[in-house]
Amino acid sequence: MASAASANLAALAADLSAASGQPMMHSAQQIIQQSAQRVQSEAQTRAPVRSGRLRNSISIRYNGPLSATIGPQVPYAAYQEFGTGSRGEFPGAPYEIKPRNPQGTLVFKVQGKTVFAKVVRHPGIKARPFMRPAFAAALGQDLVQRLLDAGMAAITRGPNA
Repeated sequence: MASAASANLAALAADLSAASGQPMMHSAQQIIQQSAQRVQSEAQTRAPVRSGRLRNSISIRYNGPLSATIGPQVPYAAYQEFGTGSRGEFPGAPYEIKPRNPQGTLVFKVQGKTVFAKVVRHPGIKARPFMRPAFAAALGQDLVQRLLDAGMAAITRGPNA
């Protein structure tokens, strides 16, 4: 999907360049970079925070002149975005948590009370989407509109403006 979007943006930049007589690649690159930074900032704002590691791992990688990948670099990010087990967006069975030592006991607190158990059937964690809403909030139709506006301005001014 990202490569199709890149191809479409490259084609749009080429069409706008041909119509205006000016190279649009530089404008398109600036718009991509600005948009990527907006998505990154929005995702960092929306990311669930316990230690800050997830939020601080959200980075931008430029794959080419009109292609950027924005996302977290920690292995548990997908669990936060989509949830797990029966509470996730792709429901599955609850999973079992057992002590490392087969003769051991799990010890944890529930509402301030100490609980001992041999096995816990955990329903999973609820989804806490942050990347998808960040893309929607930061971009929406804005990216394509900004490219079109830049192209129209170049066409209106003409090639020697």
